[in-house]
Amino acid sequence: MTRIFMTLLAIALGATAAQADGHIADILGEAEAACTSFENGTFDAGDAVTMVDLDGDGTEDTIVDESRFACSSAASLYCGTGGCMVHALVGGTEGKWLAKGWKVVEWGEDRILLFAIHGANCGGTNLRRCYEAVVWNGEAFSTVAPKVE
Repeated sequence: MTRIFMTLLAIALGATAAQADGHIADILGEAEAACTSFENGTFDAGDAVTMVDLDGDGTEDTIVDESRFACSSAASLYCGTGGCMVHALVGGTEGKWLAKGWKVVEWGEDRILLFAIHGANCGGTNLRRCYEAVVWNGEAFSTVAPKVE
């Protein structure tokens, strides 16, 4: 099922997304392997792949949201109390965040990835969400949040 999805995605995106396409296939392949290895589950990527222009160049970039993954044998395989992995791919560069949700906010010509993250990242608990804003600066994803070590 993942291979069919990736083939259709490649046709829809064309050659400009070839680099990201391989990375998306890796993310989906790892998720499918994890599902299959747990009681021979069946993986469904659902609507995990979203196309959006994150760098303002007129070409759509890719977001893969693991909260949209489903595995028939494990309801919580891809997420935990801290959230789910969200991958953003611009050209050959990937950023990834553990998030409880995300949204793209347009502010003038900027596209800002806004993540709802675990409250522990801002001195609270799981019940107190905080937010991280991330932008593409032309070379990499950029934020004022401290790096998680």
